[in-house]
Amino acid sequence: MSGVPEDWYDGFFEGAWLDYASRDVRPGWTEQTVEFLVEQLELREGARVLDLACGRGRVAIPLAERGVCVTGLDLSARSLELARLQAEDAGIELELIRRDMRELDAVETYDVVLNLFSSFGYFHEQADDELVVAAVARALVPGGAFFLDTINPVALAAAFVARDWREFDDGTVLVEERSYDHLRGRDEATWTFVGPDGGRSELRHSLRAYTAPELVAMLDRAGLEVDGAWGSWEGAELGEGHRTLLRARKRG
Repeated sequence: MSGVPEDWYDGFFEGAWLDYASRDVRPGWTEQTVEFLVEQLELREGARVLDLACGRGRVAIPLAERGVCVTGLDLSARSLELARLQAEDAGIELELIRRDMRELDAVETYDVVLNLFSSFGYFHEQADDELVVAAVARALVPGGAFFLDTINPVALAAAFVARDWREFDDGTVLVEERSYDHLRGRDEATWTFVGPDGGRSELRHSLRAYTAPELVAMLDRAGLEVDGAWGSWEGAELGEGHRTLLRARKRG
């Protein structure tokens, strides 16, 4: 699949993604995710956490409700506005920053940095992903943890479907057309939303699907040592699920 803009992520998460895809979450997923993070990262009240690519605050807000001091960073203005409104409704404090994750400039500020729901690998060049990991390492206190959740490309290849569709409650249909570029290691897709009135809109994305060893090596170069790995949010061993979940500690 060709023609995906290199900066596809700038604007992707403003419209139909927020209205449909970001809401399409199986029951109990958020609660399960938060419980897993609290347990595996030993999050306590007052812990300083950065949710990198926080979106509409699906994880940041429940963590803040537990007394965690959460900062959310995202490039999508509308996502951050929705997170702000939901935080206000919940009566919690949530610091929100609109910024490209490559421009993270914090130094030894956070106990934990989160990057969840396949929000890593957006950029056209691997060097940019390396910049993000280096920035995360700088932002962590010594001994702090980076928790990364992304797709498992091995599992993706085994279950690959080139075309699929689903219907939302209001009758809108999402048609997904996917391809995988083996030379570049990128999972690419075109999403076409067809409304009940026949109106159409289209989103395209391209995600670098790093293998676990590639991620471990990248983290190591930034001074982060992996000390936990899972294959699913249910706690499956790495390689036995469709996700790659890594916990890496900052050395020193």
